[in-house]
Parts: sequence; C-alpha cells; structure tokens
Amino acid sequence: MSKRRVPDVRSKRNYCHPSWSLAERFAYYSKPEPLTGCHIWRGHLTATGYGRTHYQGRSWLAHRLTWMSRHGPIPKGLILCHRCNVRRCVNPDHLVLGTRADNNADTKAARLRLADAREATAQANPVLDPGAAAIRILVGGVEMRGRVLIEAAMPQAESGPTSLRSTRRGP
Repeated sequence: MSKRRVPDVRSKRNYCHPSWSLAERFAYYSKPEPLTGCHIWRGHLTATGYGRTHYQGRSWLAHRLTWMSRHGPIPKGLILCHRCNVRRCVNPDHLVLGTRADNNADTKAARLRLADAREATAQANPVLDPGAAAIRILVGGVEMRGRVLIEAAMPQAESGPTSLRSTRRGP
C-alpha cells in the first residue's frame, strides 16, 4: 500500500488531491491579505479573473463554492456580488447575494468613487505647497492618498569632514 504524500508547502505546480475537503482546498489555494481582509485565490483563474477549482468531479467558481459551503445553495435569479470588488477574493464575508442590476450599480459606484479620488489627488496647489505633488498608492484594492514633497535624491556636497569628497576612499 502506498501512502499519499500531501505537500506542506505550496509547490511550483498547482497540487490538489481529490480527497481534500473544501477547507483544505481553500487553505491551500487562498491567502488572507491583512490590509483588506480579502482571501486572495492563488489557484487557477478564469479568463475573466475569477478563481476556479475542481470539486467532486465538477468545475466550480471558487467564490461560489466558498459561499455555498457556508450559507448553502444560491437561490435562482440571484448572483454573488463582491463587496470588495476583487474578483479573486473568496472570503465569504465579502460576498453578498444580489441581482445583476445590484452588482452593476455597485460596480459603477465604485468606479465613480475611484475617479473622484483620482481627480481630488491630482490637483496639487503649487502656490501653497511648492514642490509638492499628489500621490496615490493602491494596495490590494485599498487606495491611500496624500501629498509628497519631491526633492533631489543626490545630497549636496558640503565642505568639511562630512562631505562626500572627504569621506571617499581610494583613487
């Protein structure tokens, strides 16, 4: 009798044994992101960016499978909407039931909020803050914005023992 070997760490190729439970599959293929709370799917993806897995001889969208494991079947006429707007997220707390119209309205509102944030951060006032520029950082679907002061990266050479010339060694 041969014993099955289940790797402790994720290997280069995707590995998922058919006997694994849903909890084992999701623990193996998803990674929690501390900033957003999303559980990012690291397994196979569809062409549209959603996670896909095989379970009990059938191919499933990962977010639908995680929802059904916690809440039961999805009623007819409803779809799952991501509150976080991250297609690879499989956190059931980020999923809600809704209609296609609800999902389209939510997506449109999220895009408008992002456009407003871009416009607000793009307006730097050189009179009040010379040398300042707007900055936008997107990390895992969370946008951080603010102002930064842009300065030269090369320090100015000073005369004295701390200057670049006096501390340099060699030819």
